[in-house]
Parts: sequence; structure tokens; C-alpha cells
Amino acid sequence: MRELVRKFVVRVAMAVEGVVQMAVLLVLRVRGRHLPMIVPFIGHGTSRRVRVGGRVVLGRPEAAAPAVGVPEAPAPTPRSRRAVLRATIARFLTVEVPGAVVTVRGPGVAAQIRSDRDGYLDAVLEVAEPLSPGWHAFELRLRDGAAVSAQVLVVDPEASIGLVSDVDDTIVETGLTRGIEFVRSALLTPVSERTPLPGAAPLYRALVEPAGAPRRPVFYVSTSPWNLHEMLLEYIVLRRFPLGPLLLTDWGPSRSGMFRIGAQEHKGGLVRGMLEEHPGLGLVLVGDSGQLDPEIYAALAREFPDRIRAVYIRRTRHALPGRIAEVDALAAEVTAAGVPMLAVDDSVQIAAHAATLGLLDAASLDDVQSG
Repeated sequence: MRELVRKFVVRVAMAVEGVVQMAVLLVLRVRGRHLPMIVPFIGHGTSRRVRVGGRVVLGRPEAAAPAVGVPEAPAPTPRSRRAVLRATIARFLTVEVPGAVVTVRGPGVAAQIRSDRDGYLDAVLEVAEPLSPGWHAFELRLRDGAAVSAQVLVVDPEASIGLVSDVDDTIVETGLTRGIEFVRSALLTPVSERTPLPGAAPLYRALVEPAGAPRRPVFYVSTSPWNLHEMLLEYIVLRRFPLGPLLLTDWGPSRSGMFRIGAQEHKGGLVRGMLEEHPGLGLVLVGDSGQLDPEIYAALAREFPDRIRAVYIRRTRHALPGRIAEVDALAAEVTAAGVPMLAVDDSVQIAAHAATLGLLDAASLDDVQSG
């Protein structure tokens, strides 16, 4: 009976989503915003193969974040609460364009890809000539001429360490597990007013910018929806976190459930993909206790004890004592099995522990403490 109820609820949600899509489409047509546009995502890859992504939607100028470049961004334009609310809602009230043909051009690449049923572009492309490590621009162009530039990070093959970080309640406090607080933060708070967790940005810079060694990649892995990609990218650049791909997920009902993919499948699958794509790369995993990060990362540490160099879990501000005890016990178990795992209250604890493992320079501890 419970399964029948679940299926019924999912079908109703899918029907409601379809009705909302049609209503939004009608409004966009009336307002003359029915032409498709591409929202580019940050790509990543190796010198021989890159992953390029984005989403094709009908025009939505209110949702456009201030221009964000690589590696610097201009100062953000002040926005009223009303403007922030309007822009955030516009990000979610989109009409996706399935089956759109997009031409991709970049260094050593010329190909055509097609958006899926939800408007997403996700293509792994072979490169004719090896790409140098660092950032490369790829053009995504629709048949009607609308084009954008997508930035792609080529991971340095000499890098021995990569950083994988959650976003919500790990680099910025959002209250994702506390519904009303998350809604208020997501809908009404300008990016410029979102305060990073103390010391987080200098900690991440220290981890990915080792002195006298190749720059390390950072991957931001989150169950936040792709609709927030531009906003999160703006936040990362504004708060001086090291830039890297944002690997988000898709919210909405599907035949498999109310959400198209669960946290464990999403984050675990992405990390496994990174390990396979970059066989010489060890990973440092950072998350928080609010969701399933401890369990997901612990499972990865058990599965890849020679590749996971350390796991750090931030205790969230509203974590219950029982949850803290669970995470501490899990950390002790994983550490005893051979992979350092630590539950912490602040960035300084992560930096101090990472310094003992040789993951960052001890000279950067002062920057983390003052940040």
C-alpha cells in the first residue's frame, strides 16, 4: 500500500510539474522571451578528454547572475530583496528545451551535441591535441546563433591531490536540513551577503595551491539543484574560494521518485568517476554532518583506502548530540581502518590536522585562523 501511495504522489507531482511548465511557457511567450538560450556549466577533464555541460532553456534575463569570469569576477551589482527574490524564482521557473542541437568548439574540439529531455547538455569529448593544464574556453552555440562560453578545467597530470567539497553548510551556512531557514537564505539573501564559514576560503586555497607544486583541482559536489549554478559560482569567486567545477543535481519528480537522484548515488558516483578519470590523483573529502556526507565519505574511504587521503566532516551548528556521537564513532572507525577521518568544529582544526599529513604548508595556518 505504501508503494502504491508513493507512486501516486510521484505521478501527481509530475503532472503538476508539467502544468507549471506549460503556464511558464505561456507567460514567456506573452512577454517575448520564448527564444532558447544556453546556461553554461563549468566543465572539467584531462589533457585528452573533456566534459562539457550546460542547459538549454527559454530566455530568462532576470536569472542571469553578474558576469563571472575565470579566474576573476567584477564587483557584484547591489540588488534589492525584491530583485533577489525575482531572480531566484526565475532560476526555478524555467522551460527546458529538449533535443536542442548545440555546436561545441574549443581547443582541438569541434562537435555537435543534443540536449536531453530536461534540456541538459552533458558530453564527454575527445581532444585532437593534448591540452595544457588549466582553464580553457569552449563555445556552445545554438542553431539560431545564440552562443555562450563555457570554461573547462584541465586537471594537471602532475597533481597528486585533489579536493572534493560539499557546498551547503560546508563552505557556506545555508540551513539545507532546516527547511524554512534554507528557503529564506536561498530566496531572499543576496550573494554578497552570504557569509562563508570562518577560515574556509583560506583553508581551501592552502589545500589547492601548494608551494612549489602543481595546482591541485577542487570539485564542489552538492545536492543543490543545477538552477543555482550561477549563484553558487558567483559566491565562490566573490568569497575567493578556489574555482572549480560545480557538480550539482536535478530536483524534481521522476518515475524513480520525488528526486531524480539520491545524495549517496550522486556524490558517491561522482567521486568514483573522478578516481577513475584521474588514476594518479588522491582525494581529500570535506563535508558536513547535516546530511549523509559522513556515511558517503566513509564508504568511499573503505572502498578506496589507497586513494582517499583524508576525510573532514564539519559539525553543523544545529547538530543534535546523537548525530555528533554517530559521526565521531564513524570517524574513529574509518581512521582505525587506515584513512584519517576527523569531525571538526572549524577550519583551523582541519588545517592543523592536514598540516600533520603534509596536505598543506604549516605556514598557511595563520591565514586560516585569521580568515
